[in-house]
Amino acid sequence: MITKGYHLGKGWGTLPRRRARLDPGRRQRRLNDESGAVLVEFALVFGLFVLLVLGMVDFGLGINAKTQITNAGREGARLGTVNLDATAVETRVKDAISSLDLAHLVVTVFCAEPDGDPCGGTGELSNAVAGDSVIVTVDYDYQLVTPVPGFLGIGSSLALQSVTEMRVE
Repeated sequence: MITKGYHLGKGWGTLPRRRARLDPGRRQRRLNDESGAVLVEFALVFGLFVLLVLGMVDFGLGINAKTQITNAGREGARLGTVNLDATAVETRVKDAISSLDLAHLVVTVFCAEPDGDPCGGTGELSNAVAGDSVIVTVDYDYQLVTPVPGFLGIGSSLALQSVTEMRVE
């Protein structure tokens, strides 16, 4: 039995003509196709995702820098309580910082009497006596890794500061 140009029993004969060109619903399906909209939505969401990840990276590295300068200032002040050499204190601070750029680091060593006046009138650590305070200030200009804050007008660096005060023994 032959129907519509091909044999049903043995699978030989001519295949039916493709009716894709004549399909009236094809044009309507193409108008309803949302693959382009999905691509645009993905691009927007992916951009926000990358922005969020880069912000987290910068925030984490900034917290790491702040922790390092705080610990380094503490190390320097601890040395300053027993060794009244400001150069040795500054060297200890710089040695305690492992992964930061020392070109953006400023260490200030100051001595103050219990009433707040500078030691010996100058504030130099070599003029300190027992009971005075050694104050180590570490300033660091943290350079942001990602350019995102620059695009937003925030700037490309953050000024971080750590102040540590300990009593001279």
